[in-house]
Amino acid sequence: MSLKTVLIVEDDCLIAFDVQQELTAAGFFVCGVASSQAEALEMAAALWPDLAVVDIGLDPGDGRIVAKRLHDELGAAVLFATGQCSEIERLHGTGAMGCLPKPYSAALVPAALRAVCRMADGDTPAELPDSMVALAA
Repeated sequence: MSLKTVLIVEDDCLIAFDVQQELTAAGFFVCGVASSQAEALEMAAALWPDLAVVDIGLDPGDGRIVAKRLHDELGAAVLFATGQCSEIERLHGTGAMGCLPKPYSAALVPAALRAVCRMADGDTPAELPDSMVALAA
């Protein structure tokens, strides 16, 4: 896998930091960290990330809107990392390829993003990380 740029959209700074550390250690390039819907969309328009890790419950904002715009307008592959994965029917059609439910270990995020990359390329991952759910974009 070539170096992929990742935008992290998470309003909890400690979670965002842990995810950034894990992704960087795994060889991803974190191009930005946004804590709100508006900030995420502004950063995405400027940075054009390949991938995004998005929390749904943003303060302020809605990660579903962020995911839809990143997918539709920029072609980014999106992984939700959120406490709202149990609401699967509300996540379909958002552009996200998978959901990693909170609480999760930040160490799972690189494997989850690799699975999302394979799904975005039309492949079926051999297995998904613990508790990750695949979504129809």
